[in-house]
Amino acid sequence: MSFISEVESSIQTLFTATGQGFQMDPTAGYTQIDNWIQHLRSLDEPVLRPIVKELEILRGHIDNNNAAGMSIAFQNLGEMTAQSALSVHNFSGNGDKAREISQKLIAAAGNLRHLANSAPAAH
Repeated sequence: MSFISEVESSIQTLFTATGQGFQMDPTAGYTQIDNWIQHLRSLDEPVLRPIVKELEILRGHIDNNNAAGMSIAFQNLGEMTAQSALSVHNFSGNGDKAREISQKLIAAAGNLRHLANSAPAAH
């Protein structure tokens, strides 16, 4: 499986986990994020460091079951991914896949915003 396919699958796994409010084990989210962080760090590209930092922030929001924070992190990740894809134009379609991933991250952010807004207030 390519890294792009793995990321797409991971986004779906994360959204399923967050959509259930982590009534299931949150390690599903941790595993996906940790895999992304490890992969991006191994590339050792300075342009990817802000994405890694945002993934670490997302992990913290998952740890605290903070849907609003997760929404912001997904939105930021989507925007960062779109920005990084601006200069990628090749015949293998990596830029197009990155833009597609960006759209999925932003859609997940919107869904999490909705979830955060409909969640009962904490006491």
